[in-house]
Amino acid sequence: MRISRRRVVAAIAGLLLLASLTLAAVSYVRWKAAGVAHPVTPPAGAAAPWPDGAGFDQDVSVRSGLVESRLRNDRGPGTVRIYAMPPGSPWLRARQTVATQLDHWEQLGDCADRPDATLVECAWREPTRWWPREVTLTMVRLRPGDDDTRRTFLIIGSGVGA
Repeated sequence: MRISRRRVVAAIAGLLLLASLTLAAVSYVRWKAAGVAHPVTPPAGAAAPWPDGAGFDQDVSVRSGLVESRLRNDRGPGTVRIYAMPPGSPWLRARQTVATQLDHWEQLGDCADRPDATLVECAWREPTRWWPREVTLTMVRLRPGDDDTRRTFLIIGSGVGA
């Protein structure tokens, strides 16, 4: 029993078409999923401050603008949220709270705390080959004010996949 050349070519073309459609469907689903920033819940005790209210500092808004511009890509801007933390809030607890929401995401760089540092940052990237999303966590510890308390702010940024 001999299969004609025309049937072999048609079978190969059908398999190539099926493989192309499958790849296109997977790409489309991943493209849609990467176009949404990953929602991140802040740690306990975090409260959204008023930009014009007491305790809000220009350094915090500048740093949040830098985080937003870093997360911006051709798919759109990232989502950046600012939270006021209680005085003396530990970096480790904030980092662990965010990291547990990013199960199996790759941590970028060293996220160690330096107690004397004004700025501590950490970032995670989604472990996917196509259009990985990124989440950044920044803790800003401002210099003590008139009341001798060191105000602490947390900036959580979540970018769409690029």
